[in-house]
Amino acid sequence: MQAIVRPTYRSWCAWQRNRDVYLKQWKTNGLAFFFEPVLLYIIMGLGMGKVIQDIEGMSYREFIGPGLVAGYVMQIAVMENGWGTYFRMAVRRTFDAMIVTPVSIEDVITGEILWGATRGALTGFVVLLIIAIAGDVNSPMALLVIPAAFLTGLVFAGASVIYTSQAPSSDFIGPFFSIIIYPMFFIAGVFFPIGELPRALEVFAWCLPLTWSVDIMRHLMEGEVNVTMLWGTIGLIALSTFFYAVSLVLMRRRLIR
Repeated sequence: MQAIVRPTYRSWCAWQRNRDVYLKQWKTNGLAFFFEPVLLYIIMGLGMGKVIQDIEGMSYREFIGPGLVAGYVMQIAVMENGWGTYFRMAVRRTFDAMIVTPVSIEDVITGEILWGATRGALTGFVVLLIIAIAGDVNSPMALLVIPAAFLTGLVFAGASVIYTSQAPSSDFIGPFFSIIIYPMFFIAGVFFPIGELPRALEVFAWCLPLTWSVDIMRHLMEGEVNVTMLWGTIGLIALSTFFYAVSLVLMRRRLIR
């Protein structure tokens, strides 16, 4: 088996290819991904917000806003590097066409992960903008939510590429989303404080990367800094690096069978 090679600047070409396709199709494929989190924020904020008391000194809308940003960054990155990556790899054979050029497998996968993180961060930015317009952002530190969203996207894009590299068909992508990603969305403190969970489940929740992301974004939007944000950032960087390295190995094995 060939050794892993270092990705080059040509990773940018793989990213650009995905960007160009997205820009041609965004009216049909992109808008829906923006509407869902915005509608959920409005419905939950205006509906549940009227019957739920303030949480941790915040209104319910202020509480769920950062969680929805983090949660939908995760979901978009997973969809882009789950079904999207599988489609480009196994159905359209886009990867095969690219790696016969000077673009290496490592360049392609790096571009894929960067694009998944970009899609996630773009969705996060739109949701953050709506929350700011609604008046639920309390600090200019909220601008740091965008790099935090990109880092979150890197984690889940890398994890999705790892899973996709082992999927024998597109049918196997669904269970990853429904068994792992979707439950994480509800347990990671998006809709309620994880301190309200049973102790064992609370400890488990703090082991989830989405919990770290939600915590970071919530404090940034409130203009606060604490030690959990530091540890969460370190954890996200470490996980994104690990998932990226593993994805390169497994995708090379998949593509050169």
